[in-house]
Amino acid sequence: MDSHLQFHKICACTALFFTILHSIGHLVNFYHVATQPIEHLHCLTKEFSFSSDFRPNISFWLFRTLTGITGILLYIGLQLLLDIPSALCLPLRIQPSSRIGPAHGTPRFWMFFIIPGIVYTLDKIATFRTRYMALDILETELLPSDVIKVKFYRPPNMKVLSGQWIRVSCTALRPEEFHSFTLTSAPHEDFLSIHVKAQGPYTWRLRNLFDTSLNGKVGETDGEKDDDPPKIRIEGPFGGGNQ
Repeated sequence: MDSHLQFHKICACTALFFTILHSIGHLVNFYHVATQPIEHLHCLTKEFSFSSDFRPNISFWLFRTLTGITGILLYIGLQLLLDIPSALCLPLRIQPSSRIGPAHGTPRFWMFFIIPGIVYTLDKIATFRTRYMALDILETELLPSDVIKVKFYRPPNMKVLSGQWIRVSCTALRPEEFHSFTLTSAPHEDFLSIHVKAQGPYTWRLRNLFDTSLNGKVGETDGEKDDDPPKIRIEGPFGGGNQ
């Protein structure tokens, strides 16, 4: 490590910068969640149940949720890792990092990283290949309980297993906004389908997009007309480790 001291300092400062940026993002997200009407929280946090007159504030999300508590603990741990080896501790001869150093092992990280790194890169290339492929919507069906079935074209040579899920984007809404849905089509079928329950703003817009009683034509929203029919973009499929 002493041979590349400057490089390790750059890595530490970069980690600290993105940690602070990540924390700011969570704080902004907590603010937006805390200012939402209570009925909108059901589609964001199904695991929480609130009384009708209780509105969770930012302190609730920071100190009474697993996400907030673990985030604070991780930030404290990172700060200790940065402060202990710093120059402030050297005059006091407090150098526990030198005792932890032998646990790092010999510099053979690249040997363990190169194969998973290649596999990860190939997986990302395959994901981007399907992400920017606009798939034709074959059929939509409005079902009870605010559910819509969307049936769309299946990319060629795409292997699908039962129980897998995909990330879906609609070109008529926000093409770069993806949401996760479970595949409801069988693996042997030549199409893909999802069933979406309208709960939040995006899923309601998706359902209303194909509701001809609200729109004169499928794909027209808010009085706007578009000659291009809406299409689906996907990422995946994804599944468990056994798949």
